[in-house]
Amino acid sequence: MPRHRTLVLLLSGVMLAAVAAGAADYETPTNRKVTEVLPAELAKGPRYAVRDPVVADGYMYHYQLMSDFGQLEVTGTGALRKLAREIWAIGELRNITGSEVFLKALKEQAAKPLTFTKNVITKPGETLNGVPKGVGRLYSNASTAVSNTLDPSQESRTKELLQVGAFKREYAGRYDVDPYSSNKVLQEELDKIGKAGAYGLWTASAATMPISGTAGAVVSLTSLSQSFNNLLKNEPPARIRAVNETKLQQIGVAPDLVKRYLDHNTYTPRHDLILVDSLSRMTGATGRDAYLNAALAADDEVEANFFVNMAQILRGYHETQGPITGITMIEALTVAQTRSGAAMIPFALDYGVWTANADRLSQHLKTNYRAAGFNGKFELWVTGTLSPTAKQELQARGFSVVENAGTRFDIVD
Repeated sequence: MPRHRTLVLLLSGVMLAAVAAGAADYETPTNRKVTEVLPAELAKGPRYAVRDPVVADGYMYHYQLMSDFGQLEVTGTGALRKLAREIWAIGELRNITGSEVFLKALKEQAAKPLTFTKNVITKPGETLNGVPKGVGRLYSNASTAVSNTLDPSQESRTKELLQVGAFKREYAGRYDVDPYSSNKVLQEELDKIGKAGAYGLWTASAATMPISGTAGAVVSLTSLSQSFNNLLKNEPPARIRAVNETKLQQIGVAPDLVKRYLDHNTYTPRHDLILVDSLSRMTGATGRDAYLNAALAADDEVEANFFVNMAQILRGYHETQGPITGITMIEALTVAQTRSGAAMIPFALDYGVWTANADRLSQHLKTNYRAAGFNGKFELWVTGTLSPTAKQELQARGFSVVENAGTRFDIVD
């Protein structure tokens, strides 16, 4: 199991197992069988199988997979669905990169002199005229981004000039996967195509590439996720940054906070798109800057996913259940005041259990939360489910619990 410091552990240990003496009613996370937590179509695909046991930390599930491409690990059921699609896409890409015509192009690429790459670095002005059409916009975006602190997931200036990034995004878009994914095997296949395309040795459009199978109904794309994928395919990282910057400015986030968030190296351009879009849709809600500031605490991909998914719960609630008027950060919790009077707490988890800290925080909220228009009712919206004990204890304290929030509105994996 990878060592992930999940947000809950990082901020306050909301889901830590209880250690207090005599806390007989508190629960300790226990590992579970794959068949107990996953539908059959997600537990096993044509090129992978999830292994027993599924490790539970009281908050997220940690999955180990055996695949045609080696052993893979991922934290979170949403992240597993994303990985399942990536595994399918890797197979499709290898049908291309393993073909006779592509291998020939790859051999020519290996023999090609690297003087062009060197010139791009040392003599960019003299080299531009020889760069393929369309690089003007890429160069402008790349040179603008150089003055900022770049995410490591963003292509380097040289790669943008060589159009590696553009080809990678085009092919990632064809198979509806994230071009900035941390999946190393996926990146290797995209890099092969990107480099061959940048040298002019592979000119086939991604749109003409056949698709030999399907990613499976369980990882089918929604219209919302497709819209994000289309933007990622068509726009380089600096353009996506500019889109996000404009949206954050429009909702009143201070320029310094905008920069600190967009410079944050834990969030990929895809993370940024989804999180910022979610915040921007909550028209009129105060405290969105407080949420963005809290999101700076993310220290790894799991924690970035946590903040992105919570923002999506906020957006989904605002659009389908009733307007959110304000957001307040209370210790590790995000509390959204609704126009109807209830306080809604979004929480991105797979399976939550009842612990000493869950008890303490629920009591703290019950005693101390105050906001204009608050009617005394709390709603906890989670992406997964809670244990029967956790639900019972929270309901006894006046919290209504809504599970599987993604069945009420779109949450993009």
